[in-house]
Amino acid sequence: MTGTNWHLKGEWFDVCSCSMPCPCTFAQAPTDGACLFTLVWQIHEGHFGDLRLDGLGVVAVGEFAGNMWVDDPDATMAAMFYIDAKGTAAQRDALEQIFRGNAGGWPGKFGSLISEVRGVEYAPIRFDAAADLAHWGATVSDKVDVGAKALTGPTADPTRRVQLINAPGSEVGPGQVATWGVVSADHAEGFDFSREYRGGSSKHFPFDWRPDA
Repeated sequence: MTGTNWHLKGEWFDVCSCSMPCPCTFAQAPTDGACLFTLVWQIHEGHFGDLRLDGLGVVAVGEFAGNMWVDDPDATMAAMFYIDAKGTAAQRDALEQIFRGNAGGWPGKFGSLISEVRGVEYAPIRFDAAADLAHWGATVSDKVDVGAKALTGPTADPTRRVQLINAPGSEVGPGQVATWGVVSADHAEGFDFSREYRGGSSKHFPFDWRPDA
């Protein structure tokens, strides 16, 4: 699969149990040493070989302990994936190959951090994000409802977003800008023994991936 020409471009966000701001984005251990998370990818433009992937989404629900960004022998991550049910069988299979890390590129590097994939399911994914990033959110059937509103405060310029450049621990890879958000919804059900968590931090990143980047 690593020889297939593919490209995905879109936007990503997370909702996790870490305190704001999420230490993982700074390549530090998560708050209290462990993290429960929901990750959302919305593809605006994409292909896998000749197969178009525009408009499809992927959501991961999982948990990890330790610092995933350093050589921590005790670090573990488990996750399950929801793949957009509106895709054809071929499109869903292509997304599964990419997001499991079998097709290389940044998903291959990030996928290598996952100790266990506890399942892959197909379900309708609805994604919503304001053009000015005032808010972002996603739902997966009745299983997932997550989202955030842009972080602001008494000394912030209301016309500008609170952002981080050159993030040391970017889940979408290097070179993208993080926009911080305050969690507004954090319901997420995944594998059978996933557990509820209170969302503490959210950030939004664009992503632009190819097999060699």
